[in-house]
Formats: sequence, structure tokens, C-alpha cells
Amino acid sequence: MNGIFLAFLGGLITFSVTTLGAAGIFCVKKQISDKWQNGFLGFAGGVMIAASVWSLLLPGIDFAEENGQIGWLVITVGFVLGVIILLLADFFLHKWYKKQREKPVTLRQSTSMLVLAITVHNIPEGMSVGLAFALAAQNKENIALMSGAIALTIGIAIQNFPEGTAVSLPLMKEGMSKKKAFLIGSMTGIVEPIFSVLAATFASMTKSSIAIFLAFAAGAMIYVVVEELIPEAHMDTNSKEGKEGTIGFIVGFLVMMILDVALG
Repeated sequence: MNGIFLAFLGGLITFSVTTLGAAGIFCVKKQISDKWQNGFLGFAGGVMIAASVWSLLLPGIDFAEENGQIGWLVITVGFVLGVIILLLADFFLHKWYKKQREKPVTLRQSTSMLVLAITVHNIPEGMSVGLAFALAAQNKENIALMSGAIALTIGIAIQNFPEGTAVSLPLMKEGMSKKKAFLIGSMTGIVEPIFSVLAATFASMTKSSIAIFLAFAAGAMIYVVVEELIPEAHMDTNSKEGKEGTIGFIVGFLVMMILDVALG
């Protein structure tokens, strides 16, 4: 099947699971506890780190070397570019938010920044799914690559479910209607199918550069984990010894690693 079409399906699946998670607000009457929310964020971080290694960086190195490129150099350049782009995006987001603070505020800073963080980190997730399927489509004889792309999609979809809930519930707690909170929570994932298709399209046009694209997505994902998810996963704990974010990270990492190794 066409890599771009597969990328679209993969991105659509991850977006659909985000929507299902956001729909969880129709089944609850109160805000999710800080412990659960920290655990969910840690889980997402663990999945993204494992996916970056097994689904993006390692296949990228193999692809570069098979095409006569210097694997470590190509991956390093792509990784650094991914970090730089996210640094710039982060800079402009914070600059924009400072301007918004001068206007009447309707949401707490932590809530609005959570929505922004989840949306931004969904972009490299979508890219990673698209690139994984593009690589698999270009190397149809390597069944492991297709299995790895499927495992990556499953892993990201699993961690998207609690993300959708973690975004929608704080919005509802601050007075927003359930329908509007659900819509915003769901739309944080719409960037995934969009960037999945865009990444697969670019990869199909410049096949020799797919390794650097894979590293780019990995760099962007790891930046988001370190900059946004890990700090958020350790905020608002009722105890200084709260380990929910750390435990969630470990579980997420193991789940994604097992999926990728078992299927790939």
C-alpha cells in the first residue's frame, strides 16, 4: 500500500484514540486527581522516549548506512535540527503567551500551557508515525519495518487516550461546558494525521533524506519530553515523595519497548 495512505491511517488512528480519551469527561463527575494526571504524563513521556530510540533513531541509522551515508553524522544533524525547531517553537509560544497574559485571563496558566504542550508534542508524534510508514513502504521486503510502524502507532495511540482525558478534565473543572472541553481535548490530536501525511509526503519526495527526517522527529519528541512532560509529571504533587510521574514513565517506556521489539 502507498506509504502516504498508510501514514494517514496511522495518524487517524492516534487522533481517534485522543478523541476517545477526551470523551471520558462525559463519564466522570469530577476532576482527575493530580496523581493520575502525573502518571499519565509520565507514561506519555516513557512511550515517546522508547519510540524515539527503537522506531526512529535505530531504523534511521540502519537506513543511512545502507545508503552509503555516515549513520551517526546524519542522525546527529537531524536530531539537532529537531531540537532547534522545537526550541524556536517554544520561544514563540511563550512570547505569545506573555502577550495573552496582558488580556483578561479565562484559564489558569498551568491549564492553558498544558493544552499547548500536548498539542505541540503531538506534532512530532504525527511526524514519527508518517515517517515510520514511509520507510516501511520504501522497503517492503523488510517486514520488520512495517511491524515497527504498527507498533509505534499502537504505542502512541495507547498514551493518547489518557492525554485526551488529561486535557479535557481541567477545562471542565474551570467552568467550561463538557461539549466544549471535549472538542478542545479532541482537537489537540488533529495535528497528528496532518503532520503524519506531510512527513510521509516529504519522505517520499526525498527518499535519500528519510534518515535525517527520522532523527528530526526523534529530536523533537525527546525535547518535548524533557521540556514539558517530565516537569509537568512532577508538578502539583501532594507529597514531596510523589513518584507517580516516574512510575508512569517507566511503565510507558517498557510498554513501547516491548511492542516495538516484539512486533519489530
